[in-house]
Amino acid sequence: MDSLIGGGFPPDSAILVSGTPGTGKTILSLQFIAEGARKYGERGIYITFEERKEKIREQARQFGWDFEGLEKKGLIKVMSISKLSLGQIFSEMQSAIKEFRPRRLAIDSLTYIALSAHSRQRLVELEKTPTDEAIFGNEPRTSAAIGWDSLVVRKTVMDLVQFLQENRICAVLTSEISKNSEWYSRDTLSEFACDGIILLRSTAIGSDLNRSLEVVKMRNAKIKGGAYGFDFYKNGIEIRQ
Repeated sequence: MDSLIGGGFPPDSAILVSGTPGTGKTILSLQFIAEGARKYGERGIYITFEERKEKIREQARQFGWDFEGLEKKGLIKVMSISKLSLGQIFSEMQSAIKEFRPRRLAIDSLTYIALSAHSRQRLVELEKTPTDEAIFGNEPRTSAAIGWDSLVVRKTVMDLVQFLQENRICAVLTSEISKNSEWYSRDTLSEFACDGIILLRSTAIGSDLNRSLEVVKMRNAKIKGGAYGFDFYKNGIEIRQ
């Protein structure tokens, strides 16, 4: 992938990796953390909101990445965060970053954080809404709430990206999108906050599944445009050029 982005991800950049389910977002994130630790001795944190730590380690082992061994060496930290409020999520992330001081970070997925921000704002709005209005609705207020809801998500994502940049961390942030989505993230805002966008696609042709990767944008880097085929091999993702 380095040849597509001028030698690698720019330092301290936040890269959004988008795609429908099963396109390889998690594997790309794992590879990003594994190669940083194995090749360059860079500490990395992998954060998941939907999987157990052991399942992440098992998935990494399928490609020869010994996360457990790298964890023992102090090069990798795997975090599984679930059922926490938005504030608790950020608190755990900030504490881990300050303690572990990683150079790389992967969050799988940003969709969970955006949904938490949506839920938080809805609860705040509900608390401020009169009972009859909450039950029967009010068109002007509903429209205003939706706009403010989007602002909360945007600020949440931008605060996260800024925090990572201030701590000199290069990050990969995944986001699920629907098959025919016109956006690069579920929240439709992350693509504007992030420095780079990588879009993963998969198309079924008969019994074959064709996968492709496209670097949509990358600040401070000269990118090679167009979609390039890739597949999963024993050492991870390899791009066909």
